[in-house]
Amino acid sequence: MVKPLHAIDNIADRIARADGSGVQLSRGNDRIDRAGETDTPVVDPAAVTVRALESPLEYPPLSAGIVLGDHVAIAVDEDVPRMASVVRGVVESLKSAGVEPQDISVVATSSQAIELCQEEFGESEPRPQFVVHDPADENNLCLVGTMKRGEPLLVNKAIFDADLVLPIDCARLGKTSAYESVFPRFSNAETLQRYRTPAQHDATLKRTGKRNEADEAGWMIGVPMTIQVVPGRNESIAHIVAGEPQAVAERCDELCRKEWLLRSPQRVSLMVATITGGAIAQSWANVGRALEAADKVLEEGGAVAICSNLERAPGQSLGRLIRNDDSDAAARKIFHDHDADSWVAWQLTRALERGPVYFLSQLDAETVEDMGLAHVESVDDLVRLAGRHESFVVVENSQHAVVVVDCEENDE
Repeated sequence: MVKPLHAIDNIADRIARADGSGVQLSRGNDRIDRAGETDTPVVDPAAVTVRALESPLEYPPLSAGIVLGDHVAIAVDEDVPRMASVVRGVVESLKSAGVEPQDISVVATSSQAIELCQEEFGESEPRPQFVVHDPADENNLCLVGTMKRGEPLLVNKAIFDADLVLPIDCARLGKTSAYESVFPRFSNAETLQRYRTPAQHDATLKRTGKRNEADEAGWMIGVPMTIQVVPGRNESIAHIVAGEPQAVAERCDELCRKEWLLRSPQRVSLMVATITGGAIAQSWANVGRALEAADKVLEEGGAVAICSNLERAPGQSLGRLIRNDDSDAAARKIFHDHDADSWVAWQLTRALERGPVYFLSQLDAETVEDMGLAHVESVDDLVRLAGRHESFVVVENSQHAVVVVDCEENDE
């Protein structure tokens, strides 16, 4: 029997009606008003993408850089909201510039993302090629060259063979490089494992090294232009920006600050974090992002409640938490793990050290509780939970948010 999806939109309103002790967040310089946003969300992502590519930042129009017979690889981040519509906009722009659909490859790391793109184009028209990147498939990797550290730079064959590589990335606050959209995402398994290790996220020096390495890889692969999509509320799109990679990264950082840098006047004892969107958005990676957002706003001993429709089973690193009697030993192992869910598992161990973690999902109660989490059956339970706390905050679309306390902010 399929469990019905939880209705997780407008949870803040439901909790506010039941309990008035919630802390109000502000965004940018304005108070958040869920009833009406000052910026209108993008209604037609394909059309806005076409316009962005006609007038890119600090770069000629896309059509000016296309030569007859060029092959193009569109490298897609699966976290981009309304991803398939944005991809259609890129394909339409390329076709207008003279590129044949069969000379366009859409490359993603997720089969779900590729299926959505295939559905967008249907079967009745000439379509691009669709490629799922497998970092463990040596036959689908090509050597670009040797990086300064002496390590080989391997990349997906469709990207290597392309005359133009055009990445589509989900804009986020705190991105380390303008080229994260291609590296290490479309590299080999060994490189991905190195970047997945939580220890790599822990020190400023290591983060700087990762940024420099991604910049170098982007230059070696040849990425003259990128597209970044700034998420809006509830899987909408706020902005689509195209152009020279560094210029796009800087502009999107400004836009993300306005949309997603949330300020709280105080620390709270409970943060309710919703993860919105369809099946792709209901991921452990987004759970990790929600936990990271909670870290800066919770009091010592504070609790976080994740509200999601996640149904994916825990991976290898998260599996270390299942029926575990030695949390310190598990944390030490996770810190040096290099699995796809290692960073999430590390965020979860830190959250559990601070206080309780409540979890609303499509997973069964036994799986949730075996990981040391408190199973939540319904949104009504979250409403009651908030009523038992002296202070709480609700962060909707938490996978995109960065939350700071006004008096503690250090120039985020």
